[in-house]
Amino acid sequence: MNKRKKNRLWSRTVIISRAIFAVLFITTLVIGLVSLAQPDTGGSYDDIDEGFFYEGISVNGHPLGGLTYEQAWELIIPEVQARIDAFSVSVRVLSSTWVLTAPELGITSDLGEILAEAHGLGRGDTLANNKAEQEDILNNGRSYTVSLRIDDEKTAAVVSSIATHVNTPAVNASATANVRAGEPMFIYTEGIDGKMLNEETIVEEIAEAVRSNDEGETVLLPEFEDDRPDITVDMLKEQTQLIAMHQTYYAEGSLSNRNRIRNIQKAADILNGAVIQVGEEFSFNEFIGPRTENGGWMLAPGIVNGSRYTQQAGGGICQVSTTLYNAILKCGPQIGITERRKHSWPSSYADYGLDATVSTGGPDLKFINNTPSPIYVFAYADNENYIMTVYIYGTPLPEGVEYKIEGITEEVLKPQDPIYIDVPTWPEGYMQTYITARDGYRATAYRYKYVDGELVNTEELYTDIYNPVQGQIKQGVGSALLPIPKD
Repeated sequence: MNKRKKNRLWSRTVIISRAIFAVLFITTLVIGLVSLAQPDTGGSYDDIDEGFFYEGISVNGHPLGGLTYEQAWELIIPEVQARIDAFSVSVRVLSSTWVLTAPELGITSDLGEILAEAHGLGRGDTLANNKAEQEDILNNGRSYTVSLRIDDEKTAAVVSSIATHVNTPAVNASATANVRAGEPMFIYTEGIDGKMLNEETIVEEIAEAVRSNDEGETVLLPEFEDDRPDITVDMLKEQTQLIAMHQTYYAEGSLSNRNRIRNIQKAADILNGAVIQVGEEFSFNEFIGPRTENGGWMLAPGIVNGSRYTQQAGGGICQVSTTLYNAILKCGPQIGITERRKHSWPSSYADYGLDATVSTGGPDLKFINNTPSPIYVFAYADNENYIMTVYIYGTPLPEGVEYKIEGITEEVLKPQDPIYIDVPTWPEGYMQTYITARDGYRATAYRYKYVDGELVNTEELYTDIYNPVQGQIKQGVGSALLPIPKD
């Protein structure tokens, strides 16, 4: 190989070597810079794996330098657990004492959090900062103390259980309808103050006792706080004012009418004093109960099949339900009617469209109290003047407001010609009305709102159709010698 060729080869080798050296130098420099910028977890690989605490760290007076997390835990947990097991707190109220232990209070410690925090010292920052912190820990130390704590929910439940045994809640004032009086009256009873434990304060005191106590039992002597009634007699008097009243009339007459009057009296006596709570639905049938002869209800005329009267136990009490219905309508829209049925034909004691029929196991009158307070029903059957009266008491209507109702007959519906039914066993020419023909009606119910005597709103409630009743007449077609049937 000639000298020129050898020089070129040497130059190429030098260049490649220098390039490799430069790459290695730059790589080493970058790695060094990155190392300086990255967090250090404790020095050597073995230190990271073992997770040693640095010298100068102590928990509850125990030096942890050179220990792993697990070793530190095993060193300290026995004394912490002993402290938990030894703890109890006595709650003394009046002549009773409740001793509460760690399991009931759900007592635990913050040892885990403290060890985790202490283990992180001297780690998690740049290498330079970590070294500086480790040096400071070694020189000045870092000490921690383990604290105990309660389970708030468990402790609150235990305290609540204690309170149920010793609390005497206040008793609200009450109002009772005086059903013995001949007019609406209330018997008011004053409320009674109570005594209640402040459960939140007791929980806080237990938590503080757990945090601060190192050697066993602590005694708490909680005091009662006054518990005042939410409702006073004065408040009740404001909520037991007359809202509306309605009257209907009946008359003395035949035995059937006397039985009817007795049924009206019995239903009114049962209804008198009824209380309907806020949001409660009232059912006339449920409140009055089944109407049977064995239950003391008299036989009196009642409509059957929409065409004729028949004797029924409790006949006539629809006058009570109708009077109640009209009184409720006069209370305004806050009392919601949920069920109401008209009769097959209009009643003589109410405007057409404003009757409310009821029957055991059949039609019912129901309404819901949507007013702010209970409503009270007073019902009276005056058998000297033959007047049925219903009063509704509760939160009064706004000052100056009054509701009136009216049923207006808008059309008379004529029945078809009567049907004649031949009866061969009756003598020819003898006739008897089986079903009386009746006109039908279309009637609309209205409610009027007055403010200070002036009409401000007319509300059309509904329209009722009372179907006409086609008459039926039985006529004899037999021999004139046949006897006339007895009634």
